[in-house]
Amino acid sequence: MTDQSIDVQKEGKLTFHRGSALSIFASDRREDFMALLVAVLITVGVYVLV
Repeated sequence: MTDQSIDVQKEGKLTFHRGSALSIFASDRREDFMALLVAVLITVGVYVLV
């Protein structure tokens, strides 16, 4: 069984898991921007090729 306390975030009275502790990105914000960039590139590629 895995340890469920990895990357637990607390905001006020709420406690939640931030996400996977295994990430190649230094921050969540950088990960989000990279995902947005990849989505835009895919969208442009589909638009141009179809």
